[in-house]
Amino acid sequence: MGDAAGIGPEIIVKALTNKNVYQICQPIVIGSVAIIQHALRLVSPKSPGNSPQISAIQSTKQTTATPGRIDVLDVSSLTPDVFSHGKIDAQCGSAAVKAIEAAVKLTLDGTLDGITTAPICKAAIQRAGSPFPGHTEMLASLTQSEKSVMMLKTWDTSRQFESGVSADLEKTKKNPYTSTNPVEHLTVSFVTNHIPIAEVSQQLSVKRISDVIQITHEALIQFGIEYPRLVVAGLNPHAGEEGMFGKEEETYIKPAIRQVHAAGFQVDGPLPADTLFKKAIRGEWDAVIAMYHDQGNIPIKLIGFGQIVNITLGLPIVRTSVDHGTAFDIAGQGIASETSLIAALAAATQLASSQQ
Repeated sequence: MGDAAGIGPEIIVKALTNKNVYQICQPIVIGSVAIIQHALRLVSPKSPGNSPQISAIQSTKQTTATPGRIDVLDVSSLTPDVFSHGKIDAQCGSAAVKAIEAAVKLTLDGTLDGITTAPICKAAIQRAGSPFPGHTEMLASLTQSEKSVMMLKTWDTSRQFESGVSADLEKTKKNPYTSTNPVEHLTVSFVTNHIPIAEVSQQLSVKRISDVIQITHEALIQFGIEYPRLVVAGLNPHAGEEGMFGKEEETYIKPAIRQVHAAGFQVDGPLPADTLFKKAIRGEWDAVIAMYHDQGNIPIKLIGFGQIVNITLGLPIVRTSVDHGTAFDIAGQGIASETSLIAALAAATQLASSQQ
């Protein structure tokens, strides 16, 4: 469900109002019935008669996967009267954590095939007592995974839907918070995630970089790329210029690339980050390995915001998410776009199917 004070519940309702979603999956919302009902009133206040029915279920076996009905597994007692939209609230953080924990448990035991998460507020979950800086780290802990990797990937939903989805999504292009660009293809995996920029160098190691390359390579094969081609970005300007502008390329990045070359991987780099992304968009490589959060997030969100999926690799379960945060500035207004959530659902179904 995500953070109830943000746009998560709104985009969930919008996505599950789109009948095309039911062509590819059997969606179940894990969270609070009261919050989803409130979100429905926010996004369709003028046509309640045409709104879907919110159905509280006690077990995943009760789901109907029927367009016009949104099944909610109620794991939280959170109600809309105890918090304000757009405000950091520990109660919302606690409810979000409960929903994530329930979803992971049901996926680990095979009840669910995968998880698609709405955005959480990192400050809210920490006020609720969670020690994790974000979804990726929490999921790694809950699944006891030591090598989790965050991947962002542009996603064209039209290839998975039989009909109608393009017309439905066209309506959202008038929304100022939605990209109107055609889908340009780019995939980025990250060596480090949610840490201060001053700590990035300290977190680099030959093993970590090598692991990210190998996990990304395996994921691309799942996406149907038989012989993945990867490129690794340097950390420093001009990829260090042979050690003139920093030693990380010589100490960590080049040895990691040599290691995966020996295993038969097609990997270029390290290359300067200011030029390699344009070449990646043109198709020279299938994925970019970025050293830190903003190095990869800025270029991919510049070309594809609203059409990007966040995928957590290296877990024993399928997990995808949206390419944005809680958007507190527009929460509660019913105007947030669901395009990235629909893309995340589409990605989760493909990954679950390939794993099966």
